[in-house]
Amino acid sequence: MKLHVFPPSPNSRKVLVVNSHLGLDLPLEMVNLATGEQYAPGFVALNPNAKVPVLEYADGSTLWESNAIMARLCAETDTALWPKSDNRYDILRWQYWETAHWTPALSPFISRHIFGQMDADLDTATTQAAKFGTVLDTHLAGRNWLVGDGVTLADISVACILSLRAQCHYPLDGFSNIQRWIAAVEALPAWQSAEGIVQATLAKVQAAS
Repeated sequence: MKLHVFPPSPNSRKVLVVNSHLGLDLPLEMVNLATGEQYAPGFVALNPNAKVPVLEYADGSTLWESNAIMARLCAETDTALWPKSDNRYDILRWQYWETAHWTPALSPFISRHIFGQMDADLDTATTQAAKFGTVLDTHLAGRNWLVGDGVTLADISVACILSLRAQCHYPLDGFSNIQRWIAAVEALPAWQSAEGIVQATLAKVQAAS
């Protein structure tokens, strides 16, 4: 198996963190979103959505959607990231929440500050970020992790969009529980490993531009 990724993207970061945490060391195939490689016919054949990440199997078949890929990687070993208990349903709850509410609430800030889309509606986005930030911050009160007593796929799914919080000026300064929790996530060795890959990729992209 191998992973097709653009490491700076939050969804690619998800699978990089899991790949590192589990010690799978799956090979990485870089897809440069900055130059439009995701639209190349060869990549579109792997994922017709023209998005990363993609997990490619040895027979050439693929799995796309980051949260599904993370769960599939966990099938390679017995791991608390994806426990064999009813906690899986709680993890899925937070993954669905991330996809349906959290990431859409924060995406307009990415559109404005990274892609320069000046028509991004940040007024509505600020309201949505406050709404869903309150949900997350309240849940984290008195908790170290989103589900159970240790890090799970729920934490990785919800945290990765926050890797862009400084660059994109998310309005989350008042949420002390989120700040405490994301600091713990970012201190994980697997997150630090993924961050190293992100920074190396950014350096290559900038050197080539």
